[in-house]
Amino acid sequence: MTRMVHLAIVACAALAAPLAAQDLVLTNARILDPVSRTELHGSIWIENGRVLGTGPQPPAGVAGQRIDLGGQWVIPGLVDLHTHSFGNAAPGRVSDGGGTARTSTRVLRAGVVAFLDLFALEDYILQLRDQQREEAGDGAYIFAAGPCFTAPRGHCSEYGIPTRTVSTPAEARQQVIEVVAKRPDVIKIVYDHVNPSPNARPSIDRATLQAIIATATAYGVQTVVHVGGWEDVRHAVLAGATAVTHVPRDGIVPDDVLALMAASRIAHIPTLVVHSDLAEFVDNPALMDDPLVSALAADTIRATYIRGASQFDEPTRRWLDLQRTRKADTFESVRRLHAAGVPMLVGSDAGNWGVIQGYSVHREMIRLVEAGLSPWEALAAGSTSGAAFLRRRFGVRPGDEAHLVVLDASPLERIENTQRITYVIQRGKVVFQR
Repeated sequence: MTRMVHLAIVACAALAAPLAAQDLVLTNARILDPVSRTELHGSIWIENGRVLGTGPQPPAGVAGQRIDLGGQWVIPGLVDLHTHSFGNAAPGRVSDGGGTARTSTRVLRAGVVAFLDLFALEDYILQLRDQQREEAGDGAYIFAAGPCFTAPRGHCSEYGIPTRTVSTPAEARQQVIEVVAKRPDVIKIVYDHVNPSPNARPSIDRATLQAIIATATAYGVQTVVHVGGWEDVRHAVLAGATAVTHVPRDGIVPDDVLALMAASRIAHIPTLVVHSDLAEFVDNPALMDDPLVSALAADTIRATYIRGASQFDEPTRRWLDLQRTRKADTFESVRRLHAAGVPMLVGSDAGNWGVIQGYSVHREMIRLVEAGLSPWEALAAGSTSGAAFLRRRFGVRPGDEAHLVVLDASPLERIENTQRITYVIQRGKVVFQR
């Protein structure tokens, strides 16, 4: 992160006017339910921001705005479970950061109705989240960890943003209690012992990891652990973490770690795009011409990838090369974990190079399908399962919060079709129409 990005994080943007729930009836729709993996050709009707029912036809007397979708597909709203919501960044100190409030409004264009920010300025992000909830403000719903819990000089401390650094279990317990008082949605922990030179940074020890997780769990707060190696994953699972994020960099998942993860049902947020899409953007610059990219990233961001790697400094080119050489192992690990039954969730790690807020949620679902998930499974990972992780029900079933995306092509035929957005609906209100 550059100084520009830092300033974008700490700049507070005012939230828009409150978003009122609205009664709405969608007819002639193909309604996709990732939970049951069923498709219904019919209607969905919404009252007071929640799905009231689905069926061939709405019952007589159902009120609200009516939209005939002409056979288009309805999916639940999308959820990004790993982002840094200040904006977008690209190599060469390029940033279009405008702050979390602006990002939350912008990503609705991509059908992203909620996101989990996993590191930002603590009071800023948590107070902004609280303000949005109190005022029912516009934009994708903000969920937030606030700080990272990391070692002194550990990862997250390098950005010039105050965070929570701990060296002992006693320090960890006290600082977790302080953060829990601000009601974070999760506690984010950096536990990374495979941080390659010259960027090597210290990590907390195992006892401190255990203390953070145990304290958060005692207060009913879920934990997400940034991991660097498979031994880090083993320790996170045994300590009782709720989820791990990233795919370790030290080879393909060992069989015993795979079995441990599957038995524990720990969730995995692999963030495949941050492991691979810098190379993809450079090798396939036509992606920058996608209308969704144009809507979600500044021209300066797009131009950086279009110009290509010749402008990158040596450390960036090394990272580019590592993405290419590690890709096969990274995707094979996710394939094996998925086959073993480890729950997969969509997170983009937006805010990093090669990732674009909102757009990269779609890219992550594409990458998950490449790694062996079915389109149904990728849709669930990016919508209903992500919402469930946040302890919410977004979907197309009666009682679900009515956050929906309407597509003009089936994502079951090609997962890329999640980008073909006609409407975005939040709390029963159309917030985007193409």
